[in-house]
Amino acid sequence: MTYESIYEAVRDNYVREGAWDRMLEAGDPEAFNLAEEALGRHGESTETALRIRDFETGADEAHSFAELDAAANRAANFFEDATAEGEIYGLLLPPRLELYAALFGGIKSKRIFVPLDTKFGPDAVTYRMDDADATTIFTTSEYADAIEPDAISSLERVVVFGDEAPSLEGVEVIAGDRLQDYDGDYDAKRVSPAEPYGIVYSSGTTGQPFPGLSPHATAVAIEPYLTFVVDLLPEDEYFAAASPAWSYGLTVGTLCPGLVGTNIGAYRGPFDLEMWLDTLDRWDVTNAMVAPTALRKLQAADVDAAAYDVDLRVLVTAGETLDAETTEWVKDALGTPPLDAYGLSEAGMLLCNYPFPDWEIKPGSMGKPLPGYDVRLMDPDTDVEASGENPADADEVEFIDEVGEVGEICVHQSAGSGPLADVRPAGWQRTGDLAEVDEQGYWWYRGRADEVIISAGYRIGPEEVQATLRDHEAVEEASVVGVDHETRGTVVKAFVSLADGYEDSPELRDRLVEYTKQELSKHQYPRELDVLDSFPRTASDKIDRRELERWHENAVPPAHRP
Repeated sequence: MTYESIYEAVRDNYVREGAWDRMLEAGDPEAFNLAEEALGRHGESTETALRIRDFETGADEAHSFAELDAAANRAANFFEDATAEGEIYGLLLPPRLELYAALFGGIKSKRIFVPLDTKFGPDAVTYRMDDADATTIFTTSEYADAIEPDAISSLERVVVFGDEAPSLEGVEVIAGDRLQDYDGDYDAKRVSPAEPYGIVYSSGTTGQPFPGLSPHATAVAIEPYLTFVVDLLPEDEYFAAASPAWSYGLTVGTLCPGLVGTNIGAYRGPFDLEMWLDTLDRWDVTNAMVAPTALRKLQAADVDAAAYDVDLRVLVTAGETLDAETTEWVKDALGTPPLDAYGLSEAGMLLCNYPFPDWEIKPGSMGKPLPGYDVRLMDPDTDVEASGENPADADEVEFIDEVGEVGEICVHQSAGSGPLADVRPAGWQRTGDLAEVDEQGYWWYRGRADEVIISAGYRIGPEEVQATLRDHEAVEEASVVGVDHETRGTVVKAFVSLADGYEDSPELRDRLVEYTKQELSKHQYPRELDVLDSFPRTASDKIDRRELERWHENAVPPAHRP
């Protein structure tokens, strides 16, 4: 059969079931360990496994596979000594050797980790740790203030790296240096592919963040994206500028490089455009990932990209839609087109652009469905749950096939393959995101079907931000919406009404913003805040967020608000 494009040939001939044999080297489909596949099998290698750039100081560090594996083995032996199989632990650490050692060591020893962003405040850390029944948390003295032991009922111990040991009552505080006393050899425990290695919480798209189990089978399921989009090769110098506390930076940026025998590339500290460009140059990076927000900021900044020797073979961007203007600019400025991709933590990457030599990038488009996935549009008003736990049959879904008509993205969930055949129900799963498809089959993002705010690549659920604002003694009621921003795409804007005894002032507004930043997370706080006498309401007496958005868009002054 003759195909008109490489994409069509790959799409029609890719067989997902074969990934079980293609992706596993150390174990077999019925029993393997993700950490052994990504790290342990390279344990004798002196090749670079981990590179970290400190964006604040400019310093960088590198660790070989042998060094990282030995550190992970010491962590695994610590887990054997201090915890039981299946216990859950949190990782409140920036990118540093100890983070990756604890991560891989826990996976090797059948423990389960919860990644925690170092931008989290006490509310966000407590919610995830308590909800997961975590017994242990790894951190540094710098971030220990975000841990409130009396609010985490299951917490037993805190492992702290750094010179200053924090005062935490009611739990055992263990100096991180003690891990150096453990043996650097450890045989990873092979498990069934359905066994979880992590619990990754959503960003709170509907209500509070919800947990999602990450199974060892990730090593197999990631194959089409890793192969056809990232196109990660053993000879690549890889740098994913994405936090390992979130799905992409954890899975594609941290766990996947070792599956093909190349290095993890990460940074710590506040993101800096010039430092990012300098790192691409300094490390001779050939394969990279960065959020669309960074590329938009780079275009708007007074930075001479041509002053850096950037020679990227692949540049992937994900987390939010990249606009057409920035896409064209990046192609000219960095010499390679950014490959925009769309996905969800609970469903994987679904729509992508590809590095195929004959692939046409349509600036602003999410691309086409990833080979191995059946993705369609459905009527967003369809009255059916269609979740991963309860997917819908095709006859329950009203599909949209008309070119240019906006619908909700839905993906067909298979029943599984190989040793995981029939482990879950098959059917259609809705995503809550809207899109349309053009005449050539390219998909275009058209926003959220619900109220989720996507800011700088982070998916922010309004409920979590509102709940934190309401906890402040000065706030009676709160609601948040997403508003346009030049570089971040969208930012959070909060509307609050004040409790009795408080009066509006610039100082109070600043205190509310700072409170949310400290208690929740530095990417979720409202960058704009307005004080109202009362909120607009719907017929069912709910806050009318659409009306709040209209007030913002039209700059409606208080006197003209009904």
